[in-house]
Formats: sequence, structure tokens, C-alpha cells
Amino acid sequence: MSSPTNQCTTHACSPTLAALDELKLLKLDHEGTQYSHTEHELRTAPILTPDALSNADLTHDDIQYGVFGELLSVIDKETEETPSDPRLYLNTNAPFSAIVCGVQGSGKSHTVATILESMFIQDPRIGSLRQPLCGLVFHMSDGGLESIPSEAAWLAVSNSPYTETPNVHVYVSPSSIRTMRAVYAPLGKAVVVRPLRFTEDELDAEAFLMMMSVGSSEAAPLYMQIFLSILRDLGENYSFAKFMRKLEEKKQDFNTAQLTGLKQRMALLETFVDRTGSMTFLPPSRFVAGQVTIVDLSDPFIDSSAACGIFQVVARLFVRSKVDTGKVLVVDEAHKYLSASEGLTVSLLTLIREQRHKAMRVIISTQEPSVVPSTLISLCSVAILHRFSSPSWCEHIAKHVSADLSTTSAFERVVTLHTGEAVMLAPSGIQMQSPSGTPTSQSGRTLGQFGRRYLHVRARQRITRDGGGSRTVL
Repeated sequence: MSSPTNQCTTHACSPTLAALDELKLLKLDHEGTQYSHTEHELRTAPILTPDALSNADLTHDDIQYGVFGELLSVIDKETEETPSDPRLYLNTNAPFSAIVCGVQGSGKSHTVATILESMFIQDPRIGSLRQPLCGLVFHMSDGGLESIPSEAAWLAVSNSPYTETPNVHVYVSPSSIRTMRAVYAPLGKAVVVRPLRFTEDELDAEAFLMMMSVGSSEAAPLYMQIFLSILRDLGENYSFAKFMRKLEEKKQDFNTAQLTGLKQRMALLETFVDRTGSMTFLPPSRFVAGQVTIVDLSDPFIDSSAACGIFQVVARLFVRSKVDTGKVLVVDEAHKYLSASEGLTVSLLTLIREQRHKAMRVIISTQEPSVVPSTLISLCSVAILHRFSSPSWCEHIAKHVSADLSTTSAFERVVTLHTGEAVMLAPSGIQMQSPSGTPTSQSGRTLGQFGRRYLHVRARQRITRDGGGSRTVL
């Protein structure tokens, strides 16, 4: 077999050719200048401007994008520049993670909805979408008939009869199925509401521990330690049926207090596990390309800890599902259930760290950014800050992002944002800029990242129905 050096065994016979061969792996040409250094950045940039896209050497197979909205200005400590083309694109082809925050009425839910439109609706007005994604949304509000439907469900309701909207399936607590169907009834037949039930095959040992919200064995009560002991004994031979048989045997030795605690834990499990084999749908149908799946755990009998355990199980099934497209996970109203101590937070951290390998996009939406663990904020590739007035919230974010938000002017800009406007932090976003770093100078412009600068943006209008408007008297 011939080798690359079969014509010359030493670099001395042709130093120039040898240097060219070696420089190829350094992405350098014979003059020692770097080439194609922006190709990877362009393919993976979460945000980019139209001029950056048109100047990039990319084909239609390399990228798909959605119109996020309007880029009003690019700001750093000393300058504020207004681009000649106000459009701002969201790269829907590459994995990314984002946190979207702001008080009620600031446009937070609207922004998340426009992002989802760009990922699921093929309409030339909002970008170029060749392959719709597969979506999962976590939602939780107060239970009962006063519950508010997930804003993401309105993606199924178009403002135009010519716009093809995605399928939206909502899975709810089986004990609240009639109530939740009434809650989602105003959206019409476009939204299908089903009870959330897991098959015994889906509930493996790890999923079982998630449902039971089992932490370390040292802190667990005695009956939970017995749970862990049974699981260890079964090992690779675990099945839900075998576990339940073993548990029935062990229950004979429980005292009254332990039995009470056990019944409370098992009640949640019994609600969400189908042990009759009467499931009317196949689990894979929960996650399909072009479909938005919403898990809405608005139920007066489900607290935030139990919801996190269920969300964690569903997220695990979502990651493992094979859908032949990219995926997006939306953690909606995260302040209602997310905390640093919950297993769901750990799962999200792992997912964001591995998002490139999982073809995953993660969007965390919250009114109060201070409840989002700092590590999650640090790992997010995009931060979208709608209006809020709390200095502590700004300080919490400023400590964990690259842009300089410590100045008074930066906080004043956030406080005075109009509805729909936001401060966006996207250090790996791409634009055309002059050597000085400004986007407006036309001389010697090259592709460059936003870096430590922040963007003043305005989300575009939706093409689906907005169900989150404020209710007024008149």
C-alpha cells in the first residue's frame, strides 16, 4: 500500500511540499495565514445578521434560519451602532441554549413563541426552514379550571388560513384530564389533550428513582433506603413488576409511619404508570418531527418537587427518542418549579453540556432569573433579557455572562425596554464588522463575533395566535 511519503522519505527533498502538507492540519496556507477559520463559527452561531449570512460561503444544505426580529443597535462600553439592515436571524440548524427572562407583560412568552415558530412553521415571511424540528415543552401553573394553557399550544392556531401549523399534543395529569381538556378547549381541535402515562418498560430503575425524587441514600428515610436496596438486589434483572413484588414482601416489616410515607410516594407513581396494558397510543408518538409536545402538570395535587421528577423522566425519554431531526426543549415558567437542588436542574446542565452531541436546543423561560442556578446561565449561549426593574436580577445575570452589564447605562436600558424589546447577549453571534469592530463602517468589513457587546433587539410579530395578552377591563 502506498503512503503519503512514498515518493520522498524526508522533508529535505521538498521542504515546500512538506510544509504545505503539515500546514493543512493547522488550517494554514503556504504564507502562514489562517483560512476557513470562520466556517465552524458560522455553522454553529446561534444568532447572525443577513449580511453575515450572504457573505458566508455556505450552501442551503449548511444552514436554516428564522427571522428573530429587529436589531436596533449593537452596544459596548463606548459606542452604540445601528446596522443598515435591521433584520436579525436565529440559526435553527445548530444546537444552542438560551435563557429568556422578564416580568409579566414584557414580551417573554411572545419571544419564545416566535422562536418556536421559526423551528416548526415553513413560511418565507419568517425565514428558511427546510427541516422542522421535534419539540418538547414543560409547563406548570395553578391547577383547576383557572389554569392558563401553555403559550406554546397557540402555535397550532394560525392567524392565516394559508399557514400550515404544527401538530400540538398536550399530556396532562390523568387525575385532571377532564379539567385540562376544558382549559385547552378554546384552542379548538388543533390541540389534542391526552393523559400522561408511562409504560412499565419506560420506567426503568433510573426513571423510577426520578419519579420518586430519591436523592442520596444517606438523607433518604428508611423506606426509601429499602427502595434502593431492592433496586440494587435486582440489578440488571430489574423490571417494574419484579420491583413491586419485592416491595410487597418488604412492606410486611414497615411500621405505620413508614407505610404512610410509602403510600404517599406510591400514589404519584400509580397515577402516571399504566399497569393494565390498555394504553391507547404508542410511546414513540409522543415525539415526532414537526410536532410540539407539551407536558402540562397544572394539577392542585402535584407540587413542584413531584413535577420536576416527572419532567425529568419525560426529558430522558425525549433525549432517547429517534426522530431524524433536531430537537428543542422549552422549560417554560421555570421559576415555578426549577431550583438548584432538583434533579431536573442536573439533567438540564448535562443536556446543555452535551447539546451538540444530542442535536438539542434548550430554552429556559422565567420571570425571575435569580431562581435559575448560576451554572445554567453560564452555560447558555444566548441570554434574552426583557424588561425588569430589580438590580439584584441584573447583578445575578451580569456575574455569569461575557457582556459587561455592570454599568448603570446597561441596567437603565433593561428597565426602560418597551414591550417586545430585549437586551440580547450572544457572544458567538456573527455579523459583518469593520476592523474597529463596528457594524456600520463599509470599508474592510469582515465576519466577526459580537463578543462582549450586547444587542438591543425587538421580537418580530407572530404569525400564529397570541394567547398570552393582558386582560383589561375595556
